[in-house]
Amino acid sequence: MMHVNSRCSSVAHSATRPLWRSKGLLLAALMMLLTGCVLPPAVDADGLLYFDHPLVDRIYQVKSASFIDNEQLIDRIIEADYLLLGELHDNRVHHRHQAWVIRQLALAGRDAGIAYEMIYKEQGERLAGMKISSAGQLIDILNETQTGWDYENQYRPLFVETLAAGYPIVAANLDRKKLMEVLQQGEDRLPADYRRILDNTPFSDAQRRDLRNEIAISHCNMLDAPTTSMMMQAQRIRDAVLTESLLAIKTPVKVMVAGLGHVRNDRGLPLYLEKNLEAAADIVAIGMIEVDPEKTEPAVYAEAWGGDTLPFDIVIFTPTVDQGDLCGELKKHFNKKKE
Repeated sequence: MMHVNSRCSSVAHSATRPLWRSKGLLLAALMMLLTGCVLPPAVDADGLLYFDHPLVDRIYQVKSASFIDNEQLIDRIIEADYLLLGELHDNRVHHRHQAWVIRQLALAGRDAGIAYEMIYKEQGERLAGMKISSAGQLIDILNETQTGWDYENQYRPLFVETLAAGYPIVAANLDRKKLMEVLQQGEDRLPADYRRILDNTPFSDAQRRDLRNEIAISHCNMLDAPTTSMMMQAQRIRDAVLTESLLAIKTPVKVMVAGLGHVRNDRGLPLYLEKNLEAAADIVAIGMIEVDPEKTEPAVYAEAWGGDTLPFDIVIFTPTVDQGDLCGELKKHFNKKKE
């Protein structure tokens, strides 16, 4: 099964990239430790495009439709109760910016727990009670489980900052085998906490339609109806699981590192949190969005997300990973499966 958190095709140029297309880009420059209190600039490297785009490294506040500077972003970060950091999984600039955000929390003395979509509950059980002294040790332990995530080349910067701050690392997701079991057996087999979250967060017909369209477009309109429906259900279940993981964190600040589709305000974790929190909370969704050479104004990017406004509170624009022919590769993948 392909990862639910998928990018729209190169034509739509939108939300997320399929895990089947994730590249092991050799961008060693982006692995450096972050210093200072400025948003780290994008570093030119193989595999990334459009560094000279006018929006790259700019910070856009959606509600006010205005750009903000680093200090204003820091002020917003350190005020949040829930901080949701959305990414494209194979863009290391996104991980570099996320690591910077975690450092700002630590510099401000905020006590936070950092939950990761890409760490499964099974791995969390292995980590429980262990004293992790380095990112390398953490990565070695995580790699004892075959997940498909490239912890070394993608997530080391975040692990370095999380460990340096002394923040707990929270395993936030179900592994694919357990997710498939739930999909085959039905939501009734979900633990009660997950079922309650789903029940509290019903989707309207419009939300279901938009989710269906997003999944269809992101897979180049090559999925049949049953597969699309299964992926919709999988996305809902994952969001319930991620929400439960956030709600279980005991620190004052709860951070989630996840794919962009999971942190969008209209049908992602912000919505699930609002429907399941017992009291009001300050929820901030930050989306890392790759630039398009033909789009130089932030508002123009909203169309690719299926609405009139971008579905995040803050957007950080970044260079774009060279995707190649995504739809061509997906077609080959399906043809090989048929054979």
